[in-house]
Amino acid sequence: MSEFICLKQLIDEEDFEKINELKTICINQENMFLKLELEFKLNISLMQKQESFDYVNEFFYYSGETLVGYLGIFSLGGETGELTGMVHPLYRRKGTFLRLYNLAREECKRRNMRKVLLVCDKGSSSGLAFIEATGAAYSFSEYEMKVKLDKKYISQKEKSVVLRKAVNSDADEIAKQDYICFGNRSGTEMMPEDDEKRNRITYMIETDSRVIGKIRVELNADDGFISGFGILPEYRNRGYGRQALKAALDLLNENNARNVALEVAAHNKNALNLYRSCGFVEESVTDYYEVQ
Repeated sequence: MSEFICLKQLIDEEDFEKINELKTICINQENMFLKLELEFKLNISLMQKQESFDYVNEFFYYSGETLVGYLGIFSLGGETGELTGMVHPLYRRKGTFLRLYNLAREECKRRNMRKVLLVCDKGSSSGLAFIEATGAAYSFSEYEMKVKLDKKYISQKEKSVVLRKAVNSDADEIAKQDYICFGNRSGTEMMPEDDEKRNRITYMIETDSRVIGKIRVELNADDGFISGFGILPEYRNRGYGRQALKAALDLLNENNARNVALEVAAHNKNALNLYRSCGFVEESVTDYYEVQ
């Protein structure tokens, strides 16, 4: 059976299904968490009228009509690219992923990415073995945390913060907060109203009409996701973060979300304690390694 590699800028619905089929096989083999960002990538693809070939993000390895290897580059337009992927258990130790990785590294160099991170579940022995062979250095870890909501979920009735849906005129403030809270200097983030079309809604966190932070929520069926959550330093340790998080959970619950996930750096003890106090529990640990 012939084997070949396919390169694409974006994934389509057929790719989405095939990648998820391979993901299920790999998870059943190793019981691991794969951070592939597929829903986000598909939303971008569905909103874009046609695919250009200015850059490549998706690397597929086929045996006949069967997808047996996949690697994706995830980058929000900045100088950092995150690489993650998988190979069917029957096609491992044959250089399959190495071929995809070498192509992805060349693409990152062509796009002048200053930092390339390899992303891997801490419990994936095959993934960690590959990363060790590349010589990449450990950088940091993230927890994936989840909370279950139901109709009995108690709303946050008393609060001094308000969540206001962001509009395009908030873009500069969002970029400023991304830099203050996360060190992200990228100037190529989507405008909030365009982001909303991709099912990602940013809310400005306000108290007494002052913007004190921001939070982004996503909803796919009954699965919610929270990201980009930060409170400006001068407003921390006043309970605003907890109130804002509860308000975001209220919004998701009202829209029938039953499972809500988020990711947090393992070293961020204050955030970990906040999330735990709101019912979140650690589900998995993802390690990030920087390519040297």
